[in-house]
This record gives sequence, structure tokens and C-alpha cells, in this order.
Amino acid sequence: MPPMSFREIYANEVLEQRRTRAQRARFWGKVVSLVLMLTIAVTLRTEPQLRRALISAAMAGAMQVTGRSVPAATPDLPERFQDGFQAMSARTPAPANSTGIRDRIKVNRPGAALAPPPAQIDMRAVAQELQNNLSSHRLNGG
Repeated sequence: MPPMSFREIYANEVLEQRRTRAQRARFWGKVVSLVLMLTIAVTLRTEPQLRRALISAAMAGAMQVTGRSVPAATPDLPERFQDGFQAMSARTPAPANSTGIRDRIKVNRPGAALAPPPAQIDMRAVAQELQNNLSSHRLNGG
């Protein structure tokens, strides 16, 4: 095996240094994320007001995303959180069609665009047509 040139040795050393730096960064990243998770868990377990405020904020955000109205006041929140909720609800208005998320979901079914809505189908006319078709075929040997 021929001896390695200075260029090859330098390139290998640089790659090795990058690998060790990346491994060290991954290790410390995991340590820091674990410490942050533990800190957040301990803080949420020891601070019931903060936990309530975060849950209420998450619920208010979810209600706004789904198009429902956010309650005007929540009695268990401090005043500073109420101001934030009111500012947030003023910033993002609810959609004009606030009948719920169910009405906004579109299902891709073949022929769904061509069929009339169920409220427009006259069931008596359908039953009469079915009876006429069956009687014209003379079922049961009659």
C-alpha cells in the first residue's frame, strides 16, 4: 500500500474531527433536551395555575382552529392571560360558516358532486318508482 499523501492525511483528520464534533453535539443535545423536559414536567406538576393556563390556552387555540367561538371569560385564569386570549380572538376571526368542522370536510366520493343532497330526494316517488318497476317484471311467477 503506497504511503498516504499529506492531502489524504489532512482530509481524513478533518473528517474524523467532524465526526467527533457531531457525536459530541448529539450527546449534549440529548442531555439538554432531557433536562428541559424534566424542568417542564416538574414546573407543570408544581404550578397548578400555570398548568391551568396552558391547558386553557391550548383549548382556546384548538377552538379557534376548528372555527368555534372562544369563551369570553374563564374564571380560573389570571387577568393577564384573559387579555392575551381576547387579543388572540380579535386577531383571528372565526370563519363565516361557523357551523362546525364537519360541514367543512369534503369527502372525495365518485359521483358525489352529481348526486342531489339527501334533503331533496322524495322518498315516496322513489318507492312508487320501485313498485312500478317490480310490478312490470312480474316477480314470483305472477
